[in-house]
Amino acid sequence: MKNFSYFDAHCDTALELWLNGQHLTEPTRHINLQRAKNLGNYAQFFAYCTCWYDKKTPVEQYKEGLAYFKNEIAAHSDAAALCGSRAEVEAAWKQGKLAAIVAIEGAEAIDCDPGRLEEAAQDGVRMITLTWNHENALGGSHITGSGLTAQGREFVRRAQKLGIIVDLSHSSERVFYDVCEIAEKPIVASHSNSRFGKAHSRNLSDDQFRCLVALNGCAGLNLFPEFLSKRKVVGIERALRHVNRWLELGGDGNICLGGDWDGVSELPVDVDGVDSWLKLPPLLADAGISEDVIDRMTSGTLLRVMDDCGAKDLER
Repeated sequence: MKNFSYFDAHCDTALELWLNGQHLTEPTRHINLQRAKNLGNYAQFFAYCTCWYDKKTPVEQYKEGLAYFKNEIAAHSDAAALCGSRAEVEAAWKQGKLAAIVAIEGAEAIDCDPGRLEEAAQDGVRMITLTWNHENALGGSHITGSGLTAQGREFVRRAQKLGIIVDLSHSSERVFYDVCEIAEKPIVASHSNSRFGKAHSRNLSDDQFRCLVALNGCAGLNLFPEFLSKRKVVGIERALRHVNRWLELGGDGNICLGGDWDGVSELPVDVDGVDSWLKLPPLLADAGISEDVIDRMTSGTLLRVMDDCGAKDLER
């Protein structure tokens, strides 16, 4: 079997490092430089979810956490590089480095302000999840249920013009469909599974996934057991049920990885960190899925979505 590249759409590692005063070498984290090395070619969206921590404002958390992470990347520039585009990701891989891309989870980090999106893009942000589990000025969450606001519509349109990927994980179904109606570029659900595989409001219905396919976007396979299965003991093989359903719905080229690393309270019994993605290709191959399909799933689809959304090189 070939050596695959790995591109994961969601983790909370960067914020956790800042909150705990830890470094990219921290062995207890789901993502660290040794695990990155184990994967070979590896890229990761590092998200800032600032909605739940009340000791500072979301904007303060985002700014301080991002500055901390950028210092970490600079301190380990021999092993990691901050990237903004597909070209920069592939350049980092050629140098044997982890390719790190900045994301925001919950637009409270920039005050839900469409006028601050250009600044976010300059900061290196290339993906924004509109909401977390709370209602905000842009719209409702999978818990609150309301739709996209007028401010939310302006936010989505501006984000897409700037080459920032719009992420609908955590959003309500009404927000999801409202965004689909106005989207001019692909959208993603960076860490949401199939509701066919596990009935949960954080997972996507078949119809939602079809909408992602129609917009040439993607959904990121999440390894949190609560989103994978009803079973109390869950292994990574349970991901097959979600993958197979999406392939049945015509989703070859619309599935990516979205492990939710360092943002979940538990993992499958045979998973301990991001390098456990190495177990996925043999599992998929044994199920009769071709190497070309696996290659798109592990990295090709998310690289293509970055291109299609117009993600730009960083300003250096």
